[in-house]
Amino acid sequence: MADEDMTREVLFPDWESPDKTGLTIEHASTGEMFVKEVKGESPAARSGKVYEGDQIVGATIYFDKMKPEDTAEVMKVLARHKVGLKLQNKADKSPWNSPLSTPCRSPIGTLTWEGRTSFGGSSPDIVLVSKQT
Repeated sequence: MADEDMTREVLFPDWESPDKTGLTIEHASTGEMFVKEVKGESPAARSGKVYEGDQIVGATIYFDKMKPEDTAEVMKVLARHKVGLKLQNKADKSPWNSPLSTPCRSPIGTLTWEGRTSFGGSSPDIVLVSKQT
């Protein structure tokens, strides 16, 4: 049995639905969601990390195999909810790759790069501005 206070994350790479993953989910009157049943020989049971009575407190959704329109729809549904984003810097693959598209960050946050300079939008020069008061 799992430690009651331990939060754990279980990855299901081929998630289709709770039922196909071997989970029966129950919604409490308080709005909380719990695992009511873990079906034997299911992906959830084989993980060894999902137990009946576990509260589902969050979910991570990976967009790598999702169609762009599905990704946009998921993001709309998440409006007004607590969301953490998992990000990777793939500037070499970005359609907006430009030396002016990446902000410059100082170690203590006192210097910023405005991105557009008095030298024009296409200048390779970087101007750092101190925000001292």
